[in-house]
Amino acid sequence: MEDELQELRDLVGQLRADNALLRQVQTPVGLSGPDATLPSTSTVPPVTPQPSGAVAPERFVFVPRDRRCPKFNGKSGLRIDEWVEEAQACMRVRYMSNADQAFFLFDHLEGEAREEIRYRSDLERGDPDKIIKALRDLYGCSQSYVALQEAFFSRKQQEGETLLEFSIALMGLLERVKNRAPQSILNTETLLRDQFVEHVPDSALRRELKQLVRRQPTISLLEVRGEAIRWEQEGMPGGARGRSQSVPLAYGLQYGVRGGTTVEVSRSSPQSELSELREMWRQQQQQLNQLTQTLARFQTSHNRSPHSGPVICRRCQRPGYFARDCDGERRFPPPPQPTAGLYTAENRRPRSPRPSEN
Repeated sequence: MEDELQELRDLVGQLRADNALLRQVQTPVGLSGPDATLPSTSTVPPVTPQPSGAVAPERFVFVPRDRRCPKFNGKSGLRIDEWVEEAQACMRVRYMSNADQAFFLFDHLEGEAREEIRYRSDLERGDPDKIIKALRDLYGCSQSYVALQEAFFSRKQQEGETLLEFSIALMGLLERVKNRAPQSILNTETLLRDQFVEHVPDSALRRELKQLVRRQPTISLLEVRGEAIRWEQEGMPGGARGRSQSVPLAYGLQYGVRGGTTVEVSRSSPQSELSELREMWRQQQQQLNQLTQTLARFQTSHNRSPHSGPVICRRCQRPGYFARDCDGERRFPPPPQPTAGLYTAENRRPRSPRPSEN
């Protein structure tokens, strides 16, 4: 904070000195044309009053603004790769020498990272590349090259993850593999593109992307990703791929109860997820009500009395009275005729008549 205030004070003093020098050698604004002569550098001409209609020219002062570099402590905040990239960008803006770069890196360290570099040898503290290498060895990725390769090749698009997020995740994993690799990796762009195409969960989209790669073998990941995003947006209304519309279970129950009634399912998607859920709940409630009414009618039909005709006497087989009130001769009812398909050996046996008493 004190350094910044001192820099601002020095800048204000320098601007004041420049302003005073410009006022001393200022040319009168009213002079114009071929007769106008420039003032000599040896003498300072007197300042003449400007005419009332003249407008003073605008002057712009450009103040260079330094790039702020965050500090690295090794525990929280930026990762080591992000901090190194930011620090190198700041050093490129300032055009520093190697000694100044080493001091700049050490000045933007704090905590245990600063203490680590402090107790290194003078040769390491004075070399910016060795400082960066020491920090990367200490705070860099601890996974092996094989483990990073496995993480890259097993990475698939997760549920709810967009194509853009999936591609960025693959780029980050490949960058870690490249930093950990003992030697340079060939065809990294092709490897990244093929990994993106192979692990898209949508089978139709994966087939389209493979056909695109076969037609254009030199296509890059960015172009493939752009085509995939365009295909996804054009496939569904509203620019997003919504839920698939399926027939509820209540429609199948209604079909079985009502005997093959054709059910028309609405293809129009609701405006929102909540409206769709409410509509499905309302349809299911209607089907439940219809099922309840159908079951109630079935129960009512079964509870009705099966005897709708006149009373038959079981003694004389005459209608009009019961057997306890009959004084006639006993008669036996004719044997029932066996139905087709049920004529077995039992039906062929003669049955002994047994009197039935009421």
